[in-house]
Amino acid sequence: MLDWFHCADHPENADAAIAALREAPGHSIFCYGAAGPDIEPEIRRVRDVLPGEDLALGLRGPVMSTMDETAADVALAKELGLRMSTHVHGTGGWPHGDRPIAGMAERGLLDDRVTVVHGNGLSDDQLAMLADAGSSVSISPDVELKMGFEPLITGRALAAGIRPSLSVDDCPSAGGDLFSAMRTALAAERGGLASRDVLAFATIDGARTCGREARTGSITVDKDADLVLLDAEDPSVFPVGNAVGTVVAAGHPGLVDSVFVAGKAVKHNGKLLDVDLPALRARLLASRDRIAAAAGIAVDGSWTP
Repeated sequence: MLDWFHCADHPENADAAIAALREAPGHSIFCYGAAGPDIEPEIRRVRDVLPGEDLALGLRGPVMSTMDETAADVALAKELGLRMSTHVHGTGGWPHGDRPIAGMAERGLLDDRVTVVHGNGLSDDQLAMLADAGSSVSISPDVELKMGFEPLITGRALAAGIRPSLSVDDCPSAGGDLFSAMRTALAAERGGLASRDVLAFATIDGARTCGREARTGSITVDKDADLVLLDAEDPSVFPVGNAVGTVVAAGHPGLVDSVFVAGKAVKHNGKLLDVDLPALRARLLASRDRIAAAAGIAVDGSWTP
C-alpha cells in the first residue's frame, strides 16, 4: 500500500502517520507530500527515519508549483533515492498551464520512478511522453467520477503502452477497498477491458508502480507470500464459475477470509489477528471527537463536507 500523505502541516503529523503504518500488519510506502515553500529539510529528516524503500516523495508537481520548484523536488528525490508521485489533471485552468507533462519532459524530469496520479485531461501526446520515459499512472476511478474529473484515462493509457494501477484517493467519499475501484474501472470503459486486465491493475501493476514487482503482486516463486484468500462459498458469490470475473464484478471486503503478509497470517477465518478492535474503536472515536470539536462541527450526521 502506498499512503499518499500530503496533509502534513507539522512534522508531528508525518511522524504519527509513519507510526501508524508501522503498526499496521502489511507492506507500506509512505509517500510524503510535505507542506511549505521549502520542503527539503523535512524530506531529509524523514529520509533518516525511513532509509529503505518504504519512503517516496509526493511531488507538489507542475500544476501546484512552478516548473523550477518541480525540478528541484525531482533532483532531491533522485539524490535521496526516492520514487516520486504527483497529482496531475491536465486541464481546468491550473495555475501553471494545461501541459504539465510536456513541461516535465522538456526539462528531463520524467523517468521510471515517476508516477502520475489521475492524469484526466492529459493529451495523447503527453501520455506518449510518459510511456517513452517509462513513467506510470495510477487511476482513482470512484473519486475521479464523483468529483467530476475528465473521463478516466484507462483505455488511452493502455493504448499508449502504460499499464495503470488503481488507487482510492479519498477514503471518506469512495471507501478504502480496491474491489470497488476494480468494478468502477471496468464499468467506466464500457466493454473496453477484460476482468483479468482490471485484476492485474489492482495487483501486479500496482506492485510495479511502487517498484515492488520483484517481491509482490503475483503468486510467483521467490516472491513474498502476500496472499488474500476469499470465501468462494459466501452466498453473495456462490457458486463461482469464473473466479477472476467474480472477484472483479462482485468482490467485496466481506469476502476476505484470510490474509498473509510475507507468509505470516494477519487475518484468519474472517478475524483479524493480534488486533484489539474494541480498543482501536475507542481510539478512533476519541480522535474523531477531538478533531470535530476543534473544527466546530457536529458528529450527529448533520454536517457534510
